[in-house]
Amino acid sequence: MKNSFLRRRIFDFRAGVKDLIWGMKNPESFKRKNNLSPIMGRFSSHKFELLSGVKSNDYLSDSFYFNQMEGKINKFELSDYFNHKGYLPSILQSNAIPLLINYISGVVYDADDKIIDVSTVASRLRNDPINEEFVIKRSVGTGGGESVEIGNADKIIPFFNLYRKKKYDFVVQPLVKQHDKLAEFNPSSLNTVRIMTLAYDGNVHHVSSMVKMGGPGGRIDNVSAGGLCIGIKNDGSLTTFGFDCNLNKTTRHPQTQLEFPDNYEVPFFNEMVEVAREKHKLFKSHGIISWDVSVDNNGYVTIIECNTAWSGLESHQAFHGPVFKDHMTYIKNINQKH
Repeated sequence: MKNSFLRRRIFDFRAGVKDLIWGMKNPESFKRKNNLSPIMGRFSSHKFELLSGVKSNDYLSDSFYFNQMEGKINKFELSDYFNHKGYLPSILQSNAIPLLINYISGVVYDADDKIIDVSTVASRLRNDPINEEFVIKRSVGTGGGESVEIGNADKIIPFFNLYRKKKYDFVVQPLVKQHDKLAEFNPSSLNTVRIMTLAYDGNVHHVSSMVKMGGPGGRIDNVSAGGLCIGIKNDGSLTTFGFDCNLNKTTRHPQTQLEFPDNYEVPFFNEMVEVAREKHKLFKSHGIISWDVSVDNNGYVTIIECNTAWSGLESHQAFHGPVFKDHMTYIKNINQKH
């Protein structure tokens, strides 16, 4: 019931209980106001003011964001297709990670989209002339880094056989080369830029961005897998603080001890944003998308994945304040029309 009506109602209830408990522990929040959710939204107004330092009545609660916004402007029946890593290169047309192996519905396709015999996969990986390490991941359902493995051919092949046995769709990809400045945050992981875009009335707007990095020794960037995120301002510089998955604030990475200076500029940030905005135009049925993007030393932008359902908002608001404040008229109109 990934995107079912029942799941959204259950989420709505749980989010409301969570917000109310937080409000009881922070009674000052009962004095706050919220323009979109006058009763329950006041807790988000106070919570994100404390985190970001920006006082506003335009914050979105999790419940409102997922059910009254994302739930109304994204067609979730298409989300599994759009999020399927085996189809993503065809959808994006460019800037996607190449597929070395694409396993769909029990059939193995190679990098040229030709059907190959499963018995040849191990040899192909061991004798790859370019790549020494690979990434194998399920084509859907990799939230939090689940079912994502990185290593040489001998490490990947057992997972190839396991995923086949479990009848997953999955892909084998080369490692993405990241810019040296992005690697500084955590050399062991691919550190990506999460870019949120909003499309309406023929325009695609950049809403908010942050850097995601792996935890100590981690090879994936997921915050929920022990990593951190740092806010990116509109000029490409960083906030001076980051958050873990529980919104605990820190000013340095626990592994590298790298501080988060506000004069640090994310390399090719504007180019990454522009690629995300251009690609969003291909997703006409989805008004809001969160992109995980990387860039190499030459400025080539690679889209690691796009998130068209259940993509979080909390960290964006914790860094930047009310990120939808310039789009409040549109958001209010959504709920008048539906």
